[in-house]
Amino acid sequence: MIPLEADEVVAMGQYLVHAKRRGESLWKAFWKGGTVEGGGTDDRSPELISFPQQPWMVFKASIWGMSFPWTLVVSTVLGLWLMVAPTLLGSTKPMADLNHLGGALMVTVSVITMGEVMRAGRYLNVLLGLMVAGLPWVLDGGTAAGQINDLMVGLVVAVLAIPRGPKKEQYGLWNPYVV
Repeated sequence: MIPLEADEVVAMGQYLVHAKRRGESLWKAFWKGGTVEGGGTDDRSPELISFPQQPWMVFKASIWGMSFPWTLVVSTVLGLWLMVAPTLLGSTKPMADLNHLGGALMVTVSVITMGEVMRAGRYLNVLLGLMVAGLPWVLDGGTAAGQINDLMVGLVVAVLAIPRGPKKEQYGLWNPYVV
């Protein structure tokens, strides 16, 4: 839900900025809302009741604000691989724990940053990738295959975190921060 709702939090913040500029009470604007000058309904949004007739249109509307750059999709798959690799490659604690935790965090960061307003958070995967690549060489419980696997996966995830990916929507005042 985080990548799907983050743009709503950004929109609320932008509404409060505009309300303050108009001289409105922030307290009242926050709790009671209001209207946006020049705003209107989004004609791209089908009614939810039309789901049986237009399932693809309703689904596409439900994921606006998200995009799925191949770099983040591959990082997600590699994070999932890291979580199962200890079983397949014979790693034991503490290296297996590193893979489980590192893989889960890579999946979490990758999926959350598929939300365009959260895209800058992908740089956390650089740190996670470097951690996964480097720590197996100092931890016990690893096999040579596990260490090489972690090195390769960690470096690939770190490099994949650098490109931004597509930005399909506009976010007003937040546009400069969608990097």
